[in-house]
Amino acid sequence: MATSSSIPESSNMQEVVPTYEIKERTMSLEEWDLKIQTENPVDFTSLAFHGCDIRRFYEAQGLMDYFNMLNRPTYQTLVRHFWVRASVYNKESVKLEETEKILINPTLEGKSREEMGLEPFVCTEIRSSIMGIPVHI
Repeated sequence: MATSSSIPESSNMQEVVPTYEIKERTMSLEEWDLKIQTENPVDFTSLAFHGCDIRRFYEAQGLMDYFNMLNRPTYQTLVRHFWVRASVYNKESVKLEETEKILINPTLEGKSREEMGLEPFVCTEIRSSIMGIPVHI
């Protein structure tokens, strides 16, 4: 026995919604325009206040100069060098890198990243270099 209803049949069809897209933003700034607000990387006073007085261990080993250096402009300069030269390495960067390799050597078409001599892409990274040393976070 067939029944009729005024309710239309529901469909399992879902609306196609465009995926979330991250748009690139490029900033151009001079190195010394970047203002860095730093705290003490290791705040011995705060640690002692909270019951963890470790200053004496570092003083006994003669390492306090290292921690003092971190609070000087050396640390700020390293941070400034990193962020001014930073770039995002993502899927688009990977495709561009592969395309450039193929343009230089067309025989690489269809090969894996390893066969092209490129590092495997694992995840999105922020890449920079400090004093010629590559740094990825």
